[in-house]
Amino acid sequence: MAEYNMIRTVDYIFPTPIHCFDIEGFENIKNKLIDYAYDFKKREPIGESISNQGGWQSPDFMVTNKDDLLHEFIIDCLNNFSGIKETVKYSILSWININHPGSYNTKHVHPSCNMSGVVWIKSPKNCGRIEFENPTIFQDYDLINAYVDEFKDRSNYHHSFAYKPIEGRFLVFPSHLVHRVEENKSNEDRISVSFNIKLW
Repeated sequence: MAEYNMIRTVDYIFPTPIHCFDIEGFENIKNKLIDYAYDFKKREPIGESISNQGGWQSPDFMVTNKDDLLHEFIIDCLNNFSGIKETVKYSILSWININHPGSYNTKHVHPSCNMSGVVWIKSPKNCGRIEFENPTIFQDYDLINAYVDEFKDRSNYHHSFAYKPIEGRFLVFPSHLVHRVEENKSNEDRISVSFNIKLW
């Protein structure tokens, strides 16, 4: 049988954009945001119970008040979000998460919005990564297993993909992506602020 030389390329035609950006000078506001989170918890000690298991989640609030420390921080950071047309308008619904040691968030999605995100305020070592499930995991389960690790790592083609929490980092992703937060295995609280973005 004849041997043939082949030129091989791989195109990625339907990517899932996950935006990751770090805030310069975050250390200057970090402790104020931590205090803000605990003060909020004192005002709303019961909180909400949705995907959180063992942690505290604040009630939702619309991000509109530029005179509020947290609101201003989120608005200023997301106003610099690149890639979205200037004509697109949006609203932001947010909440605070305090994951105590041993707490975690079960798999969930964020319905009735277009993009969702998180910014980490306090993230001690081993406090739990955020893990996204491949939206085609059911259809492509065996196919993913068939690829060698080098290809899967190079193309980010896995059954799931996790991000380590980094203080001052924003992660913005499509709201339909199934995700969870791993158990906080540190001895300190993990503090983050999550949000939903509605576009029109």
